[in-house]
Amino acid sequence: MSMFSSGLSRRSLVGMAIAATAVPARAQTYPGRPVQVLVPFAAGGGVDVTMRIVAEAASDVFGQRFVIENRGGGATVIASQAVARAAPDGYTVLTAPTTMVINAASRQNLPFDWKADFVPVCLIAKLPFVVVARPDAPYSTMKQLEAAARSAAAPLTFSSGGTGTVAHLAGELFALRTGTKLQHVPYRGEGPALSDLLGGTLSVSFSTLAGVQGQIQSGAVKALAVTTRDRTSILPDVPTVAEQGYADYDVSAWMAIVAPKSTPVEAVDAMQKAFNTVLARPEMRERLKAVGADVAGGSPADLARFMEREAGQWAEVVKAINLRTD
Repeated sequence: MSMFSSGLSRRSLVGMAIAATAVPARAQTYPGRPVQVLVPFAAGGGVDVTMRIVAEAASDVFGQRFVIENRGGGATVIASQAVARAAPDGYTVLTAPTTMVINAASRQNLPFDWKADFVPVCLIAKLPFVVVARPDAPYSTMKQLEAAARSAAAPLTFSSGGTGTVAHLAGELFALRTGTKLQHVPYRGEGPALSDLLGGTLSVSFSTLAGVQGQIQSGAVKALAVTTRDRTSILPDVPTVAEQGYADYDVSAWMAIVAPKSTPVEAVDAMQKAFNTVLARPEMRERLKAVGADVAGGSPADLARFMEREAGQWAEVVKAINLRTD
């Protein structure tokens, strides 16, 4: 073998070795393109607005854009099914709402299993509810509301944005915990419910903070309690249901990022780090506070435990009231 051919062989082997290591490195680089984030509601709602704020900030940290796509319908089933069937490559994820675990208990023949078909990424935010009443209502605390429910000739009424929603089940959970009877009245939106509350048709309303924050501040309605375990920074002077004597009561609408099962660990890790980074910023806390949301965050394991607890709580309520939302 000549010196020239020997040198050429060595150079060829070195080149092949470099190529062999370079190709896998390129294949494993994540993220290599924007990530599609499906939101299972129409644009403009609380979950959509909150997700857009967080996704925009997280895009810079992530190194690629998180692109929001609204895909409503089917009580969040359409978007959830689409993500469950998407390629598990880290480029399609779901903004999972509380409805995901409620549906598992209240609907039959779902086309996916939230435990088996998704992997948790990060809890993004919680959207607390607040129990409100007319200023002249004869109850200003949850204990007084319970007493009124026990002594009333007819069941007190409460409103929500629809049967099977978190607000609906929040009222039912309070009735179950207290052993009282409350009559649910579903509405298509918080506006009509608030009008009937002010008009005297309803006793109380379980409303989103974003929906009634202005009316509370103006004195049009009074707040009896917020529904989360801890007080919200949005209404720091309003006590929680839990601290008024109902220690196990903790309710919120929440939103989390989940990905299709078998999504690579490096993709999940990169996404959760980006989201947690921006959620830890004081300015993000203030931005979400302005739209009625409290920042969350945490690891995939934290989210898995949280969703398991939520699923158990709502399954209990759904069974107790024999709810079916198919």
